[in-house]
Amino acid sequence: MSFLAILATIFLERQHVLGPARNWFNNKIDQYVNLFVNRDFQTVREIRLHFVFALIPFLLITLILLLLPYNRHQIIYFLINCALFILCVDILGWKEEAKRANRSSNFQQFVQTYATKFFATTFWFIVLPSVLGSICYLVLNAMGNKLRARGEESIVYTVVVDKMLYWINLIPYSLLCIFIAAAGDFEAVMRYIIEQRGKVRLSFFYLETVLNEVAFIAIGKDKFAKVSYEAPEDGIEDFRNLNNLFDPRVVDFVVALLYRSGLFYIATISIISLINLF
Repeated sequence: MSFLAILATIFLERQHVLGPARNWFNNKIDQYVNLFVNRDFQTVREIRLHFVFALIPFLLITLILLLLPYNRHQIIYFLINCALFILCVDILGWKEEAKRANRSSNFQQFVQTYATKFFATTFWFIVLPSVLGSICYLVLNAMGNKLRARGEESIVYTVVVDKMLYWINLIPYSLLCIFIAAAGDFEAVMRYIIEQRGKVRLSFFYLETVLNEVAFIAIGKDKFAKVSYEAPEDGIEDFRNLNNLFDPRVVDFVVALLYRSGLFYIATISIISLINLF
């Protein structure tokens, strides 16, 4: 019944009533994560162990849920899952971020918000038993981002955090690229993905870069490229012009692309859910 949880989330988000509840939930996640990251790590092994320790309570709860005969309480089980799903998954938040995006420079962050807060969180909700899949993903993602912010150039981030974020996002990001291809220029996107053979790096930064490029290719980014920049006669270059390589309308087309890929994604989940009912 995943599609019912998604529809309920969309409805409530459009009513703008989830703000306080989600802020409370995110603060609880943040407080829990701080128990494991607010310390000085001495070794790579120590960091890995704390990632495991953070997941143990959720894994134990998952095992208990799998052992319990909850067939008699399916409605209660569904309502609890649905309520937690609504708190975990931000389906339309990326749209508001896109409206505030700086169209003249690095505006692609809303694509990453779409990928992590909607697509990947929903994916792990479906793949793992109950909404604990989404919560585990949010915890790991939050831990990774906090450690990432503490030292992007350190070996700790490079060796542990970046690779951890890579592995938990690899499958969702790969699926998202396929959905984006289906919603846009499928042939061009597939050609680009095939060209990545032999270039793959075990890095979350690499996944982010590929996803941004796929989104641009899917809308036909060459159509939005501005005329080649010519240096002024006085030799003084305006770096703002150098950053603005694409027509600002490109953002609107990327937003429309993400809408279509999201509809395909939700439709796929709905079909799978209906099949499972029978």
